[in-house]
Amino acid sequence: MIKLRPAQITDSSAIAALHADNWRRTYRGIYSDAFLDRDLDGNRSALWHGRLSTPADNQYVTLAVEQETVAGFACLYLDNDPTFGSLLDNLHVVARFRNQGIGRLLMQDCWRLVAEKATIKTMYLWVFEANQNARSAYERLGGTNVETVQHQNEDGSQAMICRYVWNELTLTV
Repeated sequence: MIKLRPAQITDSSAIAALHADNWRRTYRGIYSDAFLDRDLDGNRSALWHGRLSTPADNQYVTLAVEQETVAGFACLYLDNDPTFGSLLDNLHVVARFRNQGIGRLLMQDCWRLVAEKATIKTMYLWVFEANQNARSAYERLGGTNVETVQHQNEDGSQAMICRYVWNELTLTV
């Protein structure tokens, strides 16, 4: 049975490993192979150690766990943008746990946090235009693509990204 809990600093390695694995599985052709195949694990490890050791005041990282095994996570920044509200910065599910409703469960928890704690009752995320699987899932969950812009990736390459937005009326999780 999947349970949700707040992430702790001791979870940083598991979160980083999942983040790196999903990037390698999903972002070939968006990021360079050199970037994905070099020290992506170290890059994500440093990111998550920093985020969990000194979290921003508006940061919430939630884990989905099954018997102490990390099945997924979400990272939310409340009231991140004065127009679009809270930023769902990361949403990742372990490959073997996909299609079991874990992404939806994490989204529901993020929306609960927005409803309970945010001043602006909207939530948004950025997704690569080329990531059709994620875009389709977000649309099934009531997200609306409000803009598509060019983005400079961490490896220096360029890609188009879409901003998906949910408000109280469109969130269907």
